[in-house]
Amino acid sequence: MYKHSTQQQRRNQIETLYNAGITKGVDIWQRTSIPKQTVYCVLNQIKDKKSLQHKRGAGRPSKIKANDKRRIAALYQSNPRTSLRSILPRLSSPVSISTLYAQVKRQNFVSKRAVRVPALTDLHISKRIAWCKEMKCFDWSKTFFTDECSVWLDSGRVNMWIKKGQTVHLPTFRHPSKVHLWGGISIMGTTHRRIFTENSNQVVYISTLRECLIEEANAKYGDSWVLQEDDSPVHTGRAAKGWKTEFVPLRIDWPPNSPDLAPIENLWAVLKRRLIVLHPKTVSQLKQAIQDIWATFDPDFLRPFCTSMLKRIRLCLDNAGKKNNY
Repeated sequence: MYKHSTQQQRRNQIETLYNAGITKGVDIWQRTSIPKQTVYCVLNQIKDKKSLQHKRGAGRPSKIKANDKRRIAALYQSNPRTSLRSILPRLSSPVSISTLYAQVKRQNFVSKRAVRVPALTDLHISKRIAWCKEMKCFDWSKTFFTDECSVWLDSGRVNMWIKKGQTVHLPTFRHPSKVHLWGGISIMGTTHRRIFTENSNQVVYISTLRECLIEEANAKYGDSWVLQEDDSPVHTGRAAKGWKTEFVPLRIDWPPNSPDLAPIENLWAVLKRRLIVLHPKTVSQLKQAIQDIWATFDPDFLRPFCTSMLKRIRLCLDNAGKKNNY
């Protein structure tokens, strides 16, 4: 690439002098020290009105034939799990795995970790579409988006900058400790959060809503606020439903298997990425880190999350009820 750049600079320099009235090859050679053969060759191109741009050579012929290139693309489009080694025997001519890998990259295929998402049946999709049509004009300004998430010590993918050939070992535990977090957000900020280690049930959930949400929600919105929660059995059980009938002004029935519609799911991703940076080593450090991160979520930061509902609903409808990558 550097060689081609230098050659093009010489051509441009010769052309500039020629246009300035210095048309003799000897004069240009003396002024520039560019080899005579190059000077005369470029002058001939100028006189013949030929392009002075570098022409890319054909290069070495590809080892992979055109029909094999089409076969590679078809295999990955039909089954993204196809491995490189399983493709090699299907090619019409033998090539190395590195050659095949280079060809796959040239076709803009990249290897990425698959994101696991809840499975959607036809019934789920129809319910999502119906729900989105019903809620596309809903006023979300007084809604508390709530959810639970679990956080493990040493969880998440950790990237490090190391020297080539160097290996870094990250100690992990077979059964790492974890904590559960409940929280809620609205355009006015976060609710109180609750960190706990016991398994959640309706009793724990009712206690959490009583301690962390009801008083604060009533103080902010009076008796006109809305509770958003997913369709977990803990949330929809008889005891929880009965209690919320008395203390929650309005509750939204959430479509099944639809975390992509809930803004707080994106906030959990933010929290977990920040925890990776802090890298707590004990459960007490983990709890403290969660508290510190939760305190940084101010209304200005949370507003884009809470005001994204109409866009999420529109994307779901545009995608015929299937998952959207919000």
